[in-house]
Amino acid sequence: MINYSEFSDVELVELLQSEYEDIAAYTAIYDRYRKLLVLHANRMLGDVELAKDVVQELFTTFYQQRKTLNINTSLSAYLYKMVRNKVFNNLKHAKVKLNYAEDFFNYTQNSGEFADEQVCLKELADAIESEIEKLPTKMREIFELSRKQFLSHQEIATRLNLSKKTVNNQINLAIKKISGNNLLHT
Repeated sequence: MINYSEFSDVELVELLQSEYEDIAAYTAIYDRYRKLLVLHANRMLGDVELAKDVVQELFTTFYQQRKTLNINTSLSAYLYKMVRNKVFNNLKHAKVKLNYAEDFFNYTQNSGEFADEQVCLKELADAIESEIEKLPTKMREIFELSRKQFLSHQEIATRLNLSKKTVNNQINLAIKKISGNNLLHT
């Protein structure tokens, strides 16, 4: 039986790339470098399990690309560079996921605040409308012509055959009655 652990890195890569695709050569490379690469990845990531995943991905990629490997340095330098690139890709991917999560969180927070504001505004509008309904008839009519139909005080006075001063007084009294119930200050 052949002892692949005695082969050099160059010989193992040649066997792996040969027409026979020697799987035992791949296993020897895996056994030779896996622990060292996990330690290297762990130093960069600070997470052993994630480092193991990165190295597993690396060896999967290494095997899938075995026919097209172009190693210009030592195998160890090549694998260390692969680890570094995989770690950087994972960190970039994690950063993108974090950005999406933050954006989603901000969106949900803002949309929640917006919904809360809408509910508060609706409640306030309903309370104001209720107070307007409680105003004396003539005062309510003058107030609604001013605030809902946007007529000027002079236009209201002309329409209702009142003095402009009476219209001013009625609108001011209406505002005081409505705001006296603390509706406009919430």
